[in-house]
Amino acid sequence: MTKKRFLLSVLSVGAASVMLAASLSACGGSSGNSSSASSDSGSSGSSYTTLDDGKANAKKCLSEYESGKNAASFAFAKGAYDKAAEAAEKVNADSSQEDVDKAAEELGLTRLVVTDESGTITVSYPEGDKDKSIKDVSDVAVFYKVVKGISDKYMKDPEYKADGDTYSITAGVKTGDGGAAVVGYDDPGYAAVCGGDIAEKCGDNTVVISKDKVVSSSLDGIAVGSSLDDIGVKKDDLKKDSFTLTADSKKYNAAAVTKGDMTVIAAIPA
Repeated sequence: MTKKRFLLSVLSVGAASVMLAASLSACGGSSGNSSSASSDSGSSGSSYTTLDDGKANAKKCLSEYESGKNAASFAFAKGAYDKAAEAAEKVNADSSQEDVDKAAEELGLTRLVVTDESGTITVSYPEGDKDKSIKDVSDVAVFYKVVKGISDKYMKDPEYKADGDTYSITAGVKTGDGGAAVVGYDDPGYAAVCGGDIAEKCGDNTVVISKDKVVSSSLDGIAVGSSLDDIGVKKDDLKKDSFTLTADSKKYNAAAVTKGDMTVIAAIPA
């Protein structure tokens, strides 16, 4: 697959469609605490007291994200495909289920499927799908395109998992015998690719929007995956010098900075 097609193959994620970059660049987001990330980036989002300062901080956070996005995307994609290739080296059709389970545990996998050149599953973790056609197993059926040679590697749109503040990743590569190896695992590191860590880096009371969805938030009461309607903000508000935002029954004065598909909202208590 060409680099351009790869870029287009993974451009949305879960509840919040966001941009990737190597394909990687879409996400849900992150809602963890902001102090360490803020200090790492040099941003001072938790200390600004005026909206002008908040907008300047938001602009800096967006610039930092944009400058590192491509490198993060390519690194993340390589890690995912390397993990699938490593799984294919560890197990094969002759492996016992015990060996398959051990390999999956060593690699930190939640899912592992290896097929032969016809698409028949020869390795399955969790067990139960062995000898089925990959086309008949819903969570990995899309990877039949790898078996067919339509692409050498493929990644499904990562999905944000709020319960663990992480992302569910599923990626597959072509194996040497013409089959495919598909792995599934959780990785919070995807936040750096899709902008899910921008709010943390900006500081407290920050909300990040992409495609009209919240992909990152450090503002209490606003969850990743929420829509603009959910948080009571209109698209036109994002173009104003300032607007009012209510979260957790608290009112904030807010202002937004937009660059490309990403918008960072900085808020201060009203």
